[in-house]
Amino acid sequence: NGIVIEIKQIEGQKEKETSDKFIARMNSQIDKAVTQIETKKYYKELLAHKIETDKIIKVPIVFAGKEPYITKL
Repeated sequence: NGIVIEIKQIEGQKEKETSDKFIARMNSQIDKAVTQIETKKYYKELLAHKIETDKIIKVPIVFAGKEPYITKL
C-alpha cells in the first residue's frame, strides 16, 4: 500500500464568518489539495514501485489554525 498526503493551511473561522462560509472555504482548500495530488501526480513514484492504483490512499488535510480537517479519497 501507499499513502499520498497533501497538507494545506487556512485561517481558523473568523469572528464574523458564518459556519457555512467557513466550511465552504475549507472545502475549497480540500479540493485544491486533491487537484494538486492529481495534477502533480505525487503518486507516480508509488506506481513506479509497482503499487497498484487501488492500493494508493490519497489524503488531503486542511488545517484551520491547529484543527485538522481530513478527507480520504
